Amino acid sequence: MEKDIRVLIVDDEPEARELLQFILADMPDFKVVGLAGDVDQAMGYFTGNPPDLVFLDIHMPDKDGFQLIDYIRREGLNPGIIFVTAFDNYAIKAIRNSVFDYILKPIRKSELQDALERFKHSARQKKLPDLKEILELLREPSSSKVKLNTRSGYILIAPSDVVFCEADGNYTNIQLLNGNRELTTQNLGAIEEVLDGHGFFRASRSYLVNLRFLSRVDRKSASCILEYNGKSSCLKIPSQKIRLLEASFS
Repeated sequence: MEKDIRVLIVDDEPEARELLQFILADMPDFKVVGLAGDVDQAMGYFTGNPPDLVFLDIHMPDKDGFQLIDYIRREGLNPGIIFVTAFDNYAIKAIRNSVFDYILKPIRKSELQDALERFKHSARQKKLPDLKEILELLREPSSSKVKLNTRSGYILIAPSDVVFCEADGNYTNIQLLNGNRELTTQNLGAIEEVLDGHGFFRASRSYLVNLRFLSRVDRKSASCILEYNGKSSCLKIPSQKIRLLEASFS
């Protein structure tokens, strides 16, 4: 009888770790052997009996997922790696032709199952020397910005720095990670198109939220909580949108 595939989950968001662990509990042949909230903690799982497969968040505070891969390479190890990310762009899609795979946040059970099947049936003959080229490809989009019009010109903003967008008539207020707000002359629908594929959810006619910062949804008060840099924002969200959001995490 073959041994279970040992799985390590590395993500700075506790909810994301717990959700993956919960879904994997129903997956035959896979056993979660560790949960890590940062890269330093994850490194401890590569001594002794290292994992066979790592679910790895790309964007984490302090040290990112790339630094863990650098460490794995230096140790001469070759686990399977599946990135967990909220960003769906050309660079992320390109990694499926390499040694890596990916799934998108919010995590869907069907997508996770597909990734596990690809891992189980791949020959896994590609080794980590592919790493440098792939890391360069993946690092590039993280610094890319989108252009948003203002009354005096335009601003350039990284989608990962946008916490939420709030409609203001034909204008839109952009709440940024650093606490600042920017007023753009584009309506919320136009902003939604610009940010499409970057992990945003249209929570209502008034709000577009970055799921990366979503920490709580309250059905009773019909609201959601976004947390960022020690701050929090409570936004009203219609009941039907709450159900849609919940379904996307199922």
